[in-house]
Amino acid sequence: MTADDKQSTQAGPAWRATLFNADTPPTAAPEANGKQRLIQAAEIEFSQKGYEGASVLSIAQRAGVKQPLLNYHFGSKEGLWRAVVAGAYAEAEEFSRTVDQTLASADPLTHLKAQLKTFAVINVLHPAAHTLVFKEVAQGGPRLDWIIATYMKPFHARLDALILECQEQGLLKRYPVEYGSIMMTGMLTSVQSSMNLLKGIYGIDTMTAQQAELHADQLIDALFDGIALRPA
Repeated sequence: MTADDKQSTQAGPAWRATLFNADTPPTAAPEANGKQRLIQAAEIEFSQKGYEGASVLSIAQRAGVKQPLLNYHFGSKEGLWRAVVAGAYAEAEEFSRTVDQTLASADPLTHLKAQLKTFAVINVLHPAAHTLVFKEVAQGGPRLDWIIATYMKPFHARLDALILECQEQGLLKRYPVEYGSIMMTGMLTSVQSSMNLLKGIYGIDTMTAQQAELHADQLIDALFDGIALRPA
């Protein structure tokens, strides 16, 4: 990353510093207990093999615990899967609420861009969780229905309200809100769906927090302003 790129990720409105501070070293996490290790192991297993392909025995072995501990904490394979999804969405929901609180009096376009940025950055920094959810999106079914009802619909309801407010104030074109909402989130998650191509072509395996911010900034700029330079 060049000095100019680094400056571009750190410049901007004050709300950004409250959400993403790459200069602050992460707090050392305490050693994970058995329940946490099961969730971490299950996230990897489900993202690599899908729900049907993952086995509770493999998850327990990866976590270094006995299988009965899995049943004790989560009741079943599906209970563990839901715990993994809940953990994946917890950070995104926290940042989303922070944006709402911080930008409550801001104009709706600034608020919308901030919500989209948190969505993009969190997805980039948690590729295994994104892959796990994307597998369910691709195949559909009761598990996807649960994700939609529990997490996706509430998030899109917030986006839709901001999009409609922007349209009413003449800040966005009047595309049907349902297509606009899905188009925005789909574009912002495209990089996660192409990580194997990024690694194979450009040698990019995982992104740092600064790279994730730069990626989000570029996508949001392209989404709202296009990529073609126009004469002044």
